[in-house]
Amino acid sequence: MRRTFLTLAVLYGMMLVGVFYWQLCADLAHHPANPRYYLVFQRERGSILDRQGRVLAHSASFEDGYQRRYAAESLSPVVGYFHERYGLTGLERLYQGELSAGRSLLTTLDLELQKKAAELLQGSAGAVVALRPESGEVLALVSLPCLDGNAMDENWPDYLADLRSPFLNRATHGLYPPGSVVKPIVYAAAVAEGAAQAGETWLDQGLIQLPGGAVRNYGAKAHGEITLDQALAYSSNVVFAELAAELGPTVLDYFRRFGLGEPPDFELGGHQGSVPEATLSTYHAAQLGIGQGELLVTPLQMAQVAAALANGGVLMRPFVVQEVRGGWRLRQITRPTVLGELVPWTVAEQVKRAMVLAAQEGTARTKFSEQFSYAGKTGTAQLGSVPDHSWFIGFAPPQAPQIAVAVVVEHGGTGAEAAAPIGVELMFQAVQMSE
Repeated sequence: MRRTFLTLAVLYGMMLVGVFYWQLCADLAHHPANPRYYLVFQRERGSILDRQGRVLAHSASFEDGYQRRYAAESLSPVVGYFHERYGLTGLERLYQGELSAGRSLLTTLDLELQKKAAELLQGSAGAVVALRPESGEVLALVSLPCLDGNAMDENWPDYLADLRSPFLNRATHGLYPPGSVVKPIVYAAAVAEGAAQAGETWLDQGLIQLPGGAVRNYGAKAHGEITLDQALAYSSNVVFAELAAELGPTVLDYFRRFGLGEPPDFELGGHQGSVPEATLSTYHAAQLGIGQGELLVTPLQMAQVAAALANGGVLMRPFVVQEVRGGWRLRQITRPTVLGELVPWTVAEQVKRAMVLAAQEGTARTKFSEQFSYAGKTGTAQLGSVPDHSWFIGFAPPQAPQIAVAVVVEHGGTGAEAAAPIGVELMFQAVQMSE
Protein backbone atom coordinates (compact mmCIF):
# COMPACT_ATOMS: atom_id res chain seq x y z
CA MET A 1 0.00 0.00 0.00
CA ARG A 2 2.75 2.41 0.96
CA ARG A 3 4.72 1.60 -2.23
CA THR A 4 1.61 2.09 -4.37
CA PHE A 5 0.81 5.38 -2.68
CA LEU A 6 4.35 6.71 -3.22
CA THR A 7 4.28 5.66 -6.87
CA LEU A 8 0.97 7.42 -7.47
CA ALA A 9 2.20 10.51 -5.60
CA VAL A 10 5.33 10.70 -7.78
CA LEU A 11 3.29 10.29 -10.97
CA TYR A 12 0.82 12.90 -9.80
CA GLY A 13 3.69 15.28 -9.00
CA MET A 14 5.20 14.75 -12.44
CA MET A 15 1.83 15.53 -14.01
CA LEU A 16 1.59 18.77 -12.02
CA VAL A 17 5.11 19.80 -13.05
CA GLY A 18 4.28 19.03 -16.68
CA VAL A 19 1.06 21.04 -16.57
CA PHE A 20 2.88 23.94 -14.89
CA TYR A 21 5.62 23.92 -17.54
CA TRP A 22 3.36 23.72 -20.59
CA GLN A 23 0.87 26.24 -19.25
CA LEU A 24 3.23 28.86 -17.81
CA CYS A 25 6.81 28.31 -18.95
CA ALA A 26 6.84 26.80 -22.43
CA ASP A 27 6.75 29.15 -25.45
CA LEU A 28 4.13 27.17 -27.33
CA ALA A 29 3.56 29.88 -29.89
CA HIS A 30 7.11 29.43 -31.20
CA HIS A 31 7.61 25.75 -30.43
CA PRO A 32 8.63 23.83 -33.61
CA ALA A 33 6.14 21.06 -32.78
CA ASN A 34 3.23 23.50 -32.82
CA PRO A 35 1.57 23.54 -36.28
CA ARG A 36 0.36 27.08 -35.66
CA TYR A 37 3.97 28.23 -35.49
CA TYR A 38 4.37 27.64 -39.22
CA LEU A 39 1.24 29.59 -40.12
CA VAL A 40 3.08 32.85 -39.45
CA PHE A 41 5.37 32.09 -42.40
CA GLN A 42 2.40 31.80 -44.76
CA ARG A 43 0.84 35.14 -43.87
CA GLU A 44 1.55 38.65 -45.00
CA ARG A 45 3.55 40.78 -42.56
CA GLY A 46 4.52 44.42 -42.33
CA SER A 47 7.24 45.94 -44.49
CA ILE A 48 10.61 47.27 -43.38
CA LEU A 49 11.56 50.60 -44.97
CA ASP A 50 14.67 52.76 -45.20
CA ARG A 51 14.79 56.39 -44.04
CA GLN A 52 13.43 57.57 -47.42
CA GLY A 53 10.54 55.11 -47.36
CA ARG A 54 12.19 52.72 -49.81
CA VAL A 55 11.27 49.08 -49.21
CA LEU A 56 13.98 46.96 -47.60
CA ALA A 57 11.81 43.90 -46.88
CA HIS A 58 8.27 42.97 -47.87
CA SER A 59 5.96 39.95 -48.20
CA ALA A 60 5.59 38.81 -51.81
CA SER A 61 2.40 36.90 -52.66
CA PHE A 62 2.56 33.38 -54.13
CA GLU A 63 -0.07 30.67 -54.73
CA ASP A 64 0.71 28.90 -51.45
CA GLY A 65 1.06 32.05 -49.35
CA TYR A 66 3.71 34.71 -48.87
CA GLN A 67 7.50 34.77 -48.98
CA ARG A 68 9.78 37.46 -47.64
CA ARG A 69 11.81 39.43 -50.19
CA TYR A 70 14.74 41.75 -49.51
CA ALA A 71 16.07 44.73 -51.47
CA ALA A 72 19.74 43.77 -51.07
CA GLU A 73 21.78 40.80 -49.86
CA SER A 74 23.84 43.08 -47.61
CA LEU A 75 20.78 43.86 -45.47
CA SER A 76 20.80 40.49 -43.72
CA PRO A 77 23.19 41.50 -40.88
CA VAL A 78 20.75 44.23 -39.77
CA VAL A 79 17.29 43.53 -41.25
CA GLY A 80 17.84 39.80 -40.82
CA TYR A 81 15.83 37.10 -42.54
CA PHE A 82 12.45 35.43 -42.05
CA HIS A 83 12.37 31.79 -43.15
CA GLU A 84 10.18 28.82 -42.27
CA ARG A 85 13.10 26.42 -42.02
CA TYR A 86 15.90 28.67 -40.77
CA GLY A 87 13.97 30.94 -38.44
CA LEU A 88 14.21 34.66 -37.76
CA THR A 89 17.13 37.02 -37.20
CA GLY A 90 17.82 40.74 -36.98
CA LEU A 91 14.94 43.20 -37.04
CA GLU A 92 12.67 40.45 -38.37
CA ARG A 93 13.09 38.67 -35.02
CA LEU A 94 13.24 41.69 -32.71
CA TYR A 95 10.02 43.15 -34.11
CA GLN A 96 8.26 39.87 -34.87
CA GLY A 97 5.15 40.83 -32.91
CA GLU A 98 4.72 44.18 -34.67
CA LEU A 99 5.52 42.87 -38.15
CA SER A 100 3.24 39.84 -37.83
CA ALA A 101 0.43 42.22 -36.81
CA GLY A 102 0.90 44.10 -40.09
CA ARG A 103 2.80 47.07 -38.70
CA SER A 104 5.76 48.52 -40.62
CA LEU A 105 9.23 49.59 -39.48
CA LEU A 106 10.74 52.85 -40.68
CA THR A 107 14.49 52.47 -40.20
CA THR A 108 17.37 54.93 -40.16
CA LEU A 109 19.16 53.00 -42.91
CA ASP A 110 19.85 54.55 -46.29
CA LEU A 111 19.45 51.84 -48.93
CA GLU A 112 21.77 53.53 -51.40
CA LEU A 113 24.54 53.94 -48.81
CA GLN A 114 24.02 50.34 -47.69
CA LYS A 115 24.45 49.11 -51.26
CA LYS A 116 27.45 51.38 -51.84
CA ALA A 117 29.21 50.16 -48.70
CA ALA A 118 28.68 46.53 -49.76
CA GLU A 119 29.92 47.30 -53.27
CA LEU A 120 33.09 48.97 -51.98
CA LEU A 121 33.80 46.09 -49.58
CA GLN A 122 32.88 43.36 -52.07
CA GLY A 123 35.44 40.59 -52.39
CA SER A 124 36.79 41.11 -48.88
CA ALA A 125 35.78 39.91 -45.46
CA GLY A 126 35.09 42.81 -43.16
CA ALA A 127 32.54 45.36 -42.04
CA VAL A 128 31.38 48.94 -42.53
CA VAL A 129 29.32 50.97 -40.05
CA ALA A 130 28.06 54.48 -40.83
CA LEU A 131 26.36 56.68 -38.21
CA ARG A 132 24.85 60.17 -38.10
CA PRO A 133 26.97 61.78 -35.34
CA GLU A 134 24.40 64.23 -33.94
CA SER A 135 21.65 61.63 -33.50
CA GLY A 136 23.20 58.15 -33.44
CA GLU A 137 21.13 56.98 -36.43
CA VAL A 138 22.64 54.00 -38.24
CA LEU A 139 22.91 54.92 -41.93
CA ALA A 140 24.57 51.69 -43.08
CA LEU A 141 25.67 48.47 -41.44
CA VAL A 142 27.43 45.93 -43.65
CA SER A 143 29.15 42.67 -42.78
CA LEU A 144 30.68 40.50 -45.50
CA PRO A 145 30.40 37.69 -46.29
CA CYS A 146 26.76 37.44 -45.28
CA LEU A 147 23.63 35.43 -45.99
CA ASP A 148 21.20 36.22 -48.80
CA GLY A 149 17.68 36.30 -47.38
CA ASN A 150 16.29 35.77 -50.89
CA ALA A 151 18.18 32.53 -51.51
CA MET A 152 18.43 30.70 -48.19
CA ASP A 153 17.41 27.24 -49.46
CA GLU A 154 19.74 27.30 -52.45
CA ASN A 155 22.77 28.63 -50.58
CA TRP A 156 22.48 27.05 -47.13
CA PRO A 157 24.96 24.20 -47.81
CA ASP A 158 27.47 26.77 -49.10
CA TYR A 159 26.99 28.91 -46.00
CA LEU A 160 27.69 25.94 -43.74
CA ALA A 161 30.85 25.10 -45.69
CA ASP A 162 32.16 28.69 -45.88
CA LEU A 163 35.19 29.00 -43.57
CA ARG A 164 34.83 32.82 -43.57
CA SER A 165 31.83 32.57 -41.19
CA PRO A 166 28.99 34.28 -43.09
CA PHE A 167 26.75 33.79 -40.03
CA LEU A 168 28.91 36.21 -37.98
CA ASN A 169 27.76 39.82 -37.92
CA ARG A 170 31.22 41.35 -38.06
CA ALA A 171 29.88 44.88 -37.61
CA THR A 172 28.55 44.19 -34.11
CA HIS A 173 30.20 40.95 -32.99
CA GLY A 174 33.47 40.76 -34.94
CA LEU A 175 36.44 41.26 -32.61
CA TYR A 176 39.62 42.85 -33.97
CA PRO A 177 42.77 44.45 -32.59
CA PRO A 178 42.28 48.14 -33.46
CA GLY A 179 45.79 49.25 -34.28
CA SER A 180 46.24 52.99 -34.67
CA VAL A 181 42.54 53.91 -34.83
CA VAL A 182 42.67 54.19 -31.03
CA LYS A 183 45.22 57.02 -31.25
CA PRO A 184 42.51 59.74 -31.41
CA ILE A 185 41.34 58.47 -27.99
CA VAL A 186 44.91 58.63 -26.63
CA TYR A 187 45.28 62.15 -28.10
CA ALA A 188 42.05 63.22 -26.39
CA ALA A 189 43.11 61.64 -23.08
CA ALA A 190 46.54 63.28 -23.17
CA VAL A 191 45.14 66.76 -23.82
CA ALA A 192 42.26 66.40 -21.36
CA GLU A 193 44.62 65.18 -18.61
CA GLY A 194 47.29 67.79 -19.29
CA ALA A 195 49.88 65.24 -20.45
CA ALA A 196 50.28 67.06 -23.79
CA GLN A 197 49.49 70.37 -25.45
CA ALA A 198 48.52 70.95 -29.05
CA GLY A 199 51.53 73.17 -29.86
CA GLU A 200 54.03 70.92 -28.16
CA THR A 201 56.71 69.24 -30.28
CA TRP A 202 58.10 65.73 -29.98
CA LEU A 203 61.25 64.10 -31.28
CA ASP A 204 60.44 60.96 -33.24
CA GLN A 205 63.55 58.97 -34.12
CA GLY A 206 61.59 55.96 -35.34
CA LEU A 207 62.05 53.98 -32.13
CA ILE A 208 61.56 54.44 -28.42
CA GLN A 209 63.16 52.17 -25.85
CA LEU A 210 61.04 51.53 -22.76
CA PRO A 211 61.55 49.27 -19.76
CA GLY A 212 60.39 45.91 -21.05
CA GLY A 213 60.80 46.51 -24.79
CA ALA A 214 61.02 48.88 -27.73
CA VAL A 215 58.26 50.47 -29.80
CA ARG A 216 58.91 51.21 -33.48
CA ASN A 217 57.11 53.18 -36.13
CA TYR A 218 55.64 51.34 -39.09
CA GLY A 219 58.58 50.57 -41.36
CA ALA A 220 60.89 52.07 -38.67
CA LYS A 221 60.37 55.50 -40.25
CA ALA A 222 61.70 58.47 -38.23
CA HIS A 223 59.54 61.62 -38.44
CA GLY A 224 61.95 63.91 -36.63
CA GLU A 225 60.60 66.87 -34.68
CA ILE A 226 56.81 66.90 -35.02
CA THR A 227 53.77 68.41 -33.35
CA LEU A 228 51.05 66.36 -31.69
CA ASP A 229 48.77 66.96 -34.70
CA GLN A 230 51.46 65.70 -37.05
CA ALA A 231 52.07 62.70 -34.81
CA LEU A 232 48.43 61.69 -35.29
CA ALA A 233 48.42 62.55 -38.99
CA TYR A 234 51.55 60.47 -39.68
CA SER A 235 50.55 57.84 -37.10
CA SER A 236 53.70 58.03 -34.98
CA ASN A 237 53.91 54.97 -32.75
CA VAL A 238 56.82 56.58 -30.90
CA VAL A 239 54.87 59.65 -29.78
CA PHE A 240 51.70 57.77 -28.86
CA ALA A 241 53.61 55.06 -27.03
CA GLU A 242 55.29 57.78 -24.98
CA LEU A 243 51.94 59.47 -24.28
CA ALA A 244 50.29 56.21 -23.23
CA ALA A 245 53.27 55.32 -21.04
CA GLU A 246 52.88 58.66 -19.24
CA LEU A 247 49.10 58.25 -18.88
CA GLY A 248 49.44 54.71 -17.55
CA PRO A 249 46.12 53.23 -16.34
CA THR A 250 44.34 56.49 -17.22
CA VAL A 251 44.46 55.49 -20.88
CA LEU A 252 42.31 52.45 -20.04
CA ASP A 253 39.76 54.74 -18.37
CA TYR A 254 39.45 56.72 -21.59
CA PHE A 255 39.13 53.58 -23.70
CA ARG A 256 36.18 52.53 -21.53
CA ARG A 257 34.76 56.05 -21.55
CA PHE A 258 34.61 55.85 -25.36
CA GLY A 259 32.78 52.51 -25.13
CA LEU A 260 35.62 50.04 -25.67
CA GLY A 261 35.38 46.97 -23.47
CA GLU A 262 31.72 47.79 -22.75
CA PRO A 263 28.58 46.16 -24.24
CA PRO A 264 26.95 48.61 -26.68
CA ASP A 265 23.49 49.99 -25.98
CA PHE A 266 22.08 48.94 -29.38
CA GLU A 267 18.99 47.07 -30.57
CA LEU A 268 20.99 44.39 -32.35
CA GLY A 269 23.35 43.98 -29.42
CA GLY A 270 27.06 43.60 -29.88
CA HIS A 271 30.20 42.19 -28.34
CA GLN A 272 31.81 44.25 -25.60
CA GLY A 273 35.31 43.54 -26.83
CA SER A 274 38.29 43.54 -24.49
CA VAL A 275 40.15 46.17 -22.49
CA PRO A 276 42.57 44.88 -19.83
CA GLU A 277 41.84 45.53 -16.17
CA ALA A 278 45.15 47.32 -15.61
CA THR A 279 48.42 48.30 -17.23
CA LEU A 280 51.09 45.87 -16.08
CA SER A 281 54.10 47.98 -17.01
CA THR A 282 55.18 51.09 -18.88
CA TYR A 283 55.77 49.00 -21.98
CA HIS A 284 52.35 47.37 -21.63
CA ALA A 285 50.68 50.81 -21.49
CA ALA A 286 52.70 51.90 -24.55
CA GLN A 287 51.52 48.87 -26.53
CA LEU A 288 47.90 49.58 -25.65
CA GLY A 289 48.38 53.21 -26.67
CA ILE A 290 49.11 52.17 -30.24
CA GLY A 291 46.24 49.66 -30.37
CA GLN A 292 48.18 46.48 -29.79
CA GLY A 293 48.23 44.09 -26.84
CA GLU A 294 44.96 42.64 -25.52
CA LEU A 295 42.70 45.33 -27.00
CA LEU A 296 39.82 43.95 -29.05
CA VAL A 297 37.06 46.10 -30.54
CA THR A 298 34.11 45.88 -32.91
CA PRO A 299 33.48 48.10 -35.95
CA LEU A 300 30.35 49.46 -34.24
CA GLN A 301 32.41 50.58 -31.25
CA MET A 302 34.93 52.35 -33.48
CA ALA A 303 32.15 54.03 -35.45
CA GLN A 304 30.87 55.37 -32.13
CA VAL A 305 34.35 56.71 -31.35
CA ALA A 306 34.41 58.59 -34.66
CA ALA A 307 30.85 59.84 -34.16
CA ALA A 308 31.56 61.13 -30.63
CA LEU A 309 34.62 63.08 -31.79
CA ALA A 310 32.63 64.47 -34.72
CA ASN A 311 29.84 65.50 -32.31
CA GLY A 312 32.02 67.62 -30.07
CA GLY A 313 32.81 64.82 -27.63
CA VAL A 314 29.14 63.85 -27.08
CA LEU A 315 28.24 60.19 -27.65
CA MET A 316 24.74 59.35 -28.85
CA ARG A 317 23.05 55.96 -28.51
CA PRO A 318 23.08 54.16 -31.87
CA PHE A 319 19.69 53.04 -33.16
CA VAL A 320 18.28 51.64 -36.39
CA VAL A 321 14.47 51.73 -36.00
CA GLN A 322 13.11 55.25 -35.85
CA GLU A 323 9.40 54.44 -36.07
CA VAL A 324 6.92 51.58 -35.81
CA ARG A 325 3.72 52.53 -37.61
CA GLY A 326 0.40 51.09 -38.81
CA GLY A 327 -2.50 49.23 -37.27
CA TRP A 328 -4.71 50.58 -34.50
CA ARG A 329 -1.86 51.37 -32.13
CA LEU A 330 -0.14 54.76 -31.88
CA ARG A 331 3.17 55.24 -33.64
CA GLN A 332 6.25 54.28 -31.65
CA ILE A 333 9.00 56.83 -32.28
CA THR A 334 12.62 56.53 -31.18
CA ARG A 335 14.17 59.76 -29.96
CA PRO A 336 17.94 60.43 -30.01
CA THR A 337 19.52 59.72 -26.63
CA VAL A 338 22.74 61.19 -25.22
CA LEU A 339 24.94 58.55 -23.58
CA GLY A 340 27.46 61.02 -22.23
CA GLU A 341 29.95 63.82 -22.78
CA LEU A 342 33.20 61.91 -23.19
CA VAL A 343 35.59 64.86 -23.46
CA PRO A 344 35.15 68.65 -23.54
CA TRP A 345 34.21 70.22 -26.86
CA THR A 346 37.59 72.01 -27.05
CA VAL A 347 39.43 68.70 -26.77
CA ALA A 348 37.26 67.06 -29.46
CA GLU A 349 37.96 70.03 -31.75
CA GLN A 350 41.72 69.57 -31.31
CA VAL A 351 41.46 65.89 -32.21
CA LYS A 352 39.26 66.79 -35.19
CA ARG A 353 41.91 69.24 -36.44
CA ALA A 354 44.57 66.54 -36.29
CA MET A 355 42.32 64.05 -38.12
CA VAL A 356 41.72 66.64 -40.86
CA LEU A 357 45.50 66.98 -41.19
CA ALA A 358 45.73 63.19 -41.53
CA ALA A 359 43.26 63.41 -44.43
CA GLN A 360 45.12 66.25 -46.11
CA GLU A 361 48.71 65.05 -45.87
CA GLY A 362 48.91 62.02 -43.58
CA THR A 363 48.09 58.33 -43.69
CA ALA A 364 44.36 59.00 -44.32
CA ARG A 365 45.01 60.90 -47.55
CA THR A 366 43.17 59.47 -50.59
CA LYS A 367 42.29 60.46 -54.14
CA PHE A 368 39.34 62.41 -52.69
CA SER A 369 41.51 64.67 -50.50
CA GLU A 370 41.74 67.44 -53.09
CA GLN A 371 38.01 67.69 -53.80
CA PHE A 372 36.44 66.68 -50.51
CA SER A 373 36.99 67.81 -46.92
CA TYR A 374 36.96 65.05 -44.29
CA ALA A 375 38.66 63.91 -41.09
CA GLY A 376 40.18 60.44 -40.80
CA LYS A 377 42.51 58.06 -39.06
CA THR A 378 43.89 54.81 -40.41
CA GLY A 379 44.96 51.73 -38.51
CA THR A 380 47.03 48.68 -39.30
CA ALA A 381 46.48 45.86 -36.82
CA GLN A 382 49.51 43.61 -36.93
CA LEU A 383 48.80 39.88 -36.64
CA GLY A 384 52.22 38.29 -36.85
CA SER A 385 52.65 35.77 -39.65
CA VAL A 386 49.37 36.57 -41.47
CA PRO A 387 48.48 39.80 -43.33
CA ASP A 388 47.42 42.72 -41.15
CA HIS A 389 43.83 43.92 -40.67
CA SER A 390 43.14 47.27 -42.31
CA TRP A 391 41.20 49.98 -40.39
CA PHE A 392 39.76 53.43 -41.05
CA ILE A 393 37.58 55.74 -38.97
CA GLY A 394 36.46 59.20 -40.03
CA PHE A 395 33.70 61.74 -40.48
CA ALA A 396 32.63 64.42 -42.94
CA PRO A 397 32.37 67.29 -43.52
CA PRO A 398 34.56 68.37 -40.56
CA GLN A 399 32.79 71.68 -39.89
CA ALA A 400 29.31 70.09 -39.67
CA PRO A 401 29.62 66.29 -39.72
CA GLN A 402 26.76 64.42 -41.38
CA ILE A 403 28.31 60.95 -41.34
CA ALA A 404 30.87 59.04 -39.27
CA VAL A 405 32.24 55.71 -40.44
CA ALA A 406 34.33 52.76 -39.35
CA VAL A 407 35.74 50.26 -41.83
CA VAL A 408 37.69 47.07 -41.21
CA VAL A 409 39.05 44.88 -43.98
CA GLU A 410 40.32 41.55 -42.72
CA HIS A 411 43.90 40.89 -43.82
CA GLY A 412 43.70 43.92 -46.10
CA GLY A 413 47.18 45.26 -45.31
CA THR A 414 47.67 48.85 -44.19
CA GLY A 415 44.75 51.09 -43.36
CA ALA A 416 45.74 53.48 -46.13
CA GLU A 417 45.70 50.72 -48.74
CA ALA A 418 42.36 49.00 -48.12
CA ALA A 419 40.09 50.58 -45.53
CA ALA A 420 40.59 54.33 -46.07
CA PRO A 421 39.51 54.35 -49.74
CA ILE A 422 36.29 52.54 -48.79
CA GLY A 423 35.42 54.81 -45.88
CA VAL A 424 36.24 58.06 -47.68
CA GLU A 425 34.31 57.19 -50.84
CA LEU A 426 31.30 56.20 -48.76
CA MET A 427 31.42 59.52 -46.90
CA PHE A 428 31.84 61.36 -50.21
CA GLN A 429 28.69 59.74 -51.60
CA ALA A 430 26.74 60.48 -48.41
CA VAL A 431 27.65 64.17 -48.51
CA GLN A 432 26.93 64.37 -52.26
CA MET A 433 23.49 62.82 -51.72
CA SER A 434 22.62 65.38 -49.04
CA GLU A 435 23.41 68.40 -51.23
